[in-house]
Amino acid sequence: MARRKSLYEIIYSQIEKEVQKMSDGTQLPSIEKLCEDYGASKTVLREVITALEKDGLVVRRQGLGTFVVKDSGLVHTGIEYLRGLTRIISSSGKSAELIYDKFRVVKADRRLAEKLEMPENESLVLTERVYAADGIPAIFARTYIASERIPGKTEALLKTLEGRKAKELVLFDLLEENFKDPIRYAIAEIESRLVDEELAGLLEMRSGESIVLLKEVHRDIKNIPMLYSEDFINTAVFRIHVLRKKI
Repeated sequence: MARRKSLYEIIYSQIEKEVQKMSDGTQLPSIEKLCEDYGASKTVLREVITALEKDGLVVRRQGLGTFVVKDSGLVHTGIEYLRGLTRIISSSGKSAELIYDKFRVVKADRRLAEKLEMPENESLVLTERVYAADGIPAIFARTYIASERIPGKTEALLKTLEGRKAKELVLFDLLEENFKDPIRYAIAEIESRLVDEELAGLLEMRSGESIVLLKEVHRDIKNIPMLYSEDFINTAVFRIHVLRKKI
């Protein structure tokens, strides 16, 4: 005798069929409306939406809603919220892994001094990390940290980065847990670049291919710039959404 399907399985199947008919970027009804339409509890509908996201069919945006995505092989994310790269990859139902991790002290040149509002030649800590999604290199993150602005300054940050736990934390959390006020917001710029030999080796791409560069200045609760990051994004693996609202 065949096993009877659970309410969760029935509703998942029904919504999955509807999602397949929708265009990329279509917003799903609210949880409350879905509960009304399918006669089920919020708990069941939230489980269904979570499963659809893990299957790469929808993506949730905190405070904005749930949206249809059509390329299930990609990592999908918006840039409205600062969540950390490992969390972004994991929220797309993929396994996030830090596969390259280096750091060193550098001096601020004119460009970095302007970005971080500091004197030229001030010491910075540069971290370079490659994050993979399901084993495929997705992002090369180059981050300059204003290490002289944290308790213990550059020496303390270097000691922290040498610890095993540093590899488990995104830089936002690392700074918050060990040093000072957390990062509150970032100003972002998006550019298109061509892959050079260094990026080709790190991200397993071909030189001359196009790549997206996300540049951000991250500020703390006191509006002081603490990080300047350059994230080189392999769009064959990672797709960014920008949701624009009419005002």
